[in-house]
Amino acid sequence: MTANTGIKFYMHTNNNAPQLTNNFGCMLNVLDACLVNGIQIGAISSLTAAGTTVTAVFSAAHNLMPYQVVQIEGANQSEYNVETRVLTVPNSTTITFQLASAPTVSPATGFITAKLPALGWEKPFSSTSATGGKGAYRSKNTLLPSRPFLRVVDELDPAYTATYAKYAKVGIVEDMTDIDTMLGVQAPYDSAAPNKNWVGTGSGTTAINGWAKWYYAGATANFYSDSQTVPAGNRNWLLVGNSDYFYILPASIAATTDVIIYGFGAFKSLINVDTSNTFLSCTFNSVVANNTYFHAQLTGLADSQAATKILLQRGYSQAAQSITAKNTSLNTGEAAMYSGSFNYIGAFNLTNVAPFAPVFINETVLRGEMYGLYWLFQNRPYSNYQLIEKNSGLFIAVNVVQSSSTLGQVVLKIGDL
Repeated sequence: MTANTGIKFYMHTNNNAPQLTNNFGCMLNVLDACLVNGIQIGAISSLTAAGTTVTAVFSAAHNLMPYQVVQIEGANQSEYNVETRVLTVPNSTTITFQLASAPTVSPATGFITAKLPALGWEKPFSSTSATGGKGAYRSKNTLLPSRPFLRVVDELDPAYTATYAKYAKVGIVEDMTDIDTMLGVQAPYDSAAPNKNWVGTGSGTTAINGWAKWYYAGATANFYSDSQTVPAGNRNWLLVGNSDYFYILPASIAATTDVIIYGFGAFKSLINVDTSNTFLSCTFNSVVANNTYFHAQLTGLADSQAATKILLQRGYSQAAQSITAKNTSLNTGEAAMYSGSFNYIGAFNLTNVAPFAPVFINETVLRGEMYGLYWLFQNRPYSNYQLIEKNSGLFIAVNVVQSSSTLGQVVLKIGDL
């Protein structure tokens, strides 16, 4: 029986994956590919079945990982044209996957290709400029209690300097009629400065540009000012999600595999009536360009320090006002809780499986639970991007940066067995 393919993941190493560079517009390219369009992997030279197990041999290296979801297209025999999860990766040009039933013909014929299918989000509004663009994304799942937009501005602001750190300005917008017309509640929002999150002010090293940010090109892995020199090169990134939520984890410099964890979408509400269960994790800080600070320390998804915050579309009372909340997981009695940074509880090597626990949103009440995100309580017990099978689920461990001196790890769910 084939596994559910609702949760998907994408990496910077996949064939034809867009790259995060030191150029505005890069974040939009990644979101377009993973959320809306998908990523073409390449041509398949042979597709043969042994029972329900199919072996696909590519014409060139595929750069796929086990458990990634692929869409097979172009086979003359429609039984092969499926969305399925990679079962094994025998070598750089071969994968196997499983069909629900044995095909009637083998090998398949036709001009066969494979792609990483998108999460199935929509992008109703967008604009482009000479220095990047803007995009508004949202889930197409009309059964969700709330479907606000993720508005992304990834272009050079007139107040900002082109050689500075690169980030997309992001925010939750309740409703829109075009890319620049925002209606209803926004998160974040300052009534005294309605454009605080979207329009820069000042100039040079004292410019202030944005409030909620997704960094993808900076001077160092975490602790720097926006005005410092930014090295060239492609950055590592991983995106995991489904039709309702996603997490995006970019590294800010090319030389590091330690990433910052951002995200947007629905969370599992724990209150009786919740028509605004949407979160946004970002670097949440509005400062001048020459202010030096910890960019990863403010995101709220990898630790529960006092400075960390997560944005919610509305508070639990559902009043027309966005709020900030904190995340929390297993109570270890520590003053500061970092995921995967310290051995809070005993070693995992008795079972060779490090325990991990769900992450919760702590408003003034326990508001909800994050989908597919888990915190660890040992010091990086897994290798980076290690695939884990546990409790009928599939997971991936990812090395994250949390502060100038703290490196941790989180676990993300990537599917079901």
